[in-house]
Amino acid sequence: MTDWAEGIETRNYGIKRRIDRRMFSELMRTILSLAMVAGTLVFHSWVRNQIIHTGYESQNLFAEEESLLRIHKRLMLEEETLRNPERIDAIARNDLGMAPLRPSQLVVPLLWEMESSLSTAVAMAYSEAFDLKKPAPAKRPANQSN
Repeated sequence: MTDWAEGIETRNYGIKRRIDRRMFSELMRTILSLAMVAGTLVFHSWVRNQIIHTGYESQNLFAEEESLLRIHKRLMLEEETLRNPERIDAIARNDLGMAPLRPSQLVVPLLWEMESSLSTAVAMAYSEAFDLKKPAPAKRPANQSN
């Protein structure tokens, strides 16, 4: 740089690079406060996004519940329709060729006959399942000395 009044050129040889602590601390406070504001905005947008996502999810679950309730009602109606005795009778007569029993076809077992045949059958099954012979005695090994 030249001083035109005196006609001599001045140089900046006396300027030294130095960190000004006051300016540096002010810069750091500014950066920190801006970072806190940015973090707050990011957190707020994340929370807002989570709330919206939860709302959509609950709406989908309510719609699915409604659909399942309609299906349940439809299945209950179908079950009652399938259990209808007139429908079962019509299928048995028309499709399967069945007819109602005549009184002569009924055979009512007597109680004492059922009990005696059951006890005999159970006793016979039990005797056949197990062989009633005495088992042979097991052979003992000869005396061993250690």
